[in-house]
Amino acid sequence: MTGDKGQKTGHPGARRYACAGGAITIAVKNADQWHSLAVCLGRPELAYEGSWQVARKAPADGPLAAVVASMFAEDTAQRWQARLEAHGVPCTVVA
Repeated sequence: MTGDKGQKTGHPGARRYACAGGAITIAVKNADQWHSLAVCLGRPELAYEGSWQVARKAPADGPLAAVVASMFAEDTAQRWQARLEAHGVPCTVVA
C-alpha cells in the first residue's frame, strides 16, 4: 500500500457510447450478451471468428470499439435503449 489513489478504469465489460443527441452505456459481460449485441446491431458476424474474445479483452479500446461506436452514433440513445433491451443487452441512457 503506497497511499496513492488508483486510476479509474471502469468495468471491463461496460462502455459508454455517444449517440445522436446523447449517450448510452452498455454492459456486455459474456458471450451470450455479445451475441445479442451483435444481432441487435445487425452485424451477427461480429459474434463469431474470435470477435468476442477480442472484445472481452479490450472492449473499451479494442478494434471492435470503433465499429460499435460508429453504429451507436447513427441513432438516439433512447432508440438504442429500446432495441438493446428487446435483445436482452444490459444498457442505460446516460444523462
